[in-house]
Amino acid sequence: MKHVIVTAADEAYAALLLDLLDSLRPHAGKLEFAIACLDLGLSPSTRSQVAGLADHVVDPQWPFRPHTQFDKDRRFLSRAARPFLRDLVPGYSTYIWLDADVWVQHALGLKWLLEAADGTDIAAAPTVHRCYAFKAQDVGWMRMRYRMAFGEPTANQLMQNPYVNSGVMAIPGNSKFWPKVANRFQDALDRWEGTFLSDQAIINGALLLDDLKFERLPARVNWICHLSRPLWDPARKQLVEPAMPFDPILILHNTFNDKALDHDIFAMDGRPRKTKLTYSAISSLS
Repeated sequence: MKHVIVTAADEAYAALLLDLLDSLRPHAGKLEFAIACLDLGLSPSTRSQVAGLADHVVDPQWPFRPHTQFDKDRRFLSRAARPFLRDLVPGYSTYIWLDADVWVQHALGLKWLLEAADGTDIAAAPTVHRCYAFKAQDVGWMRMRYRMAFGEPTANQLMQNPYVNSGVMAIPGNSKFWPKVANRFQDALDRWEGTFLSDQAIINGALLLDDLKFERLPARVNWICHLSRPLWDPARKQLVEPAMPFDPILILHNTFNDKALDHDIFAMDGRPRKTKLTYSAISSLS
């Protein structure tokens, strides 16, 4: 296979991870991709289940110089490992990264990612949509992480551009992304005094500061749920954008802090539905 989809999880994310893998299974053969999972602390039982659904289960190790705070916590490996996916799972021409709280509603989202990655350094979706509503805390969240990674002047520069949520992205194996982001990550680690390690800020910084070739995809490829809840179309039995022309969401990202929270989702038939935004819950909606 030419392509691989990589994700990562610990046991706290086990249910979401299994949902993601279930959402991928119908499309793996047609789109000819393998699946890899970085084990960040799965139970033996969950790891056994994942091994039956994925082609690779990998135990990543801290890839940077030792760090007094971050290299002791395996949860940070999902962020630190991303510049090294082609080393952890070698031999593929395209690497699609999907966070464990992501799931695929339509194969078209994966197809677009694979096609967009051809001939570029990274393909991803800027967090821009006419339905997205940003709160002050959303803006402050990104500014703080830019400041930790790059300092105040560069943070001000980067805040002038839409940010890219790094939970869904496609990167060719020969991309400049890998060394550029790894170098930026190490530089940030050498300076960092914060309490949270955000590779998303570093990836966004590398996109702009290192002139990476970037193919921009629409929000439907990485729908950020906490910025705008999707709409349920009972006739098509799928989640759609909550505005005309109600195009289907292709890849959904459950970005709420509580991933298992029930939400009131408006439906096109006028009746609200209370549901979790997980693949298994949405699959059972009527």
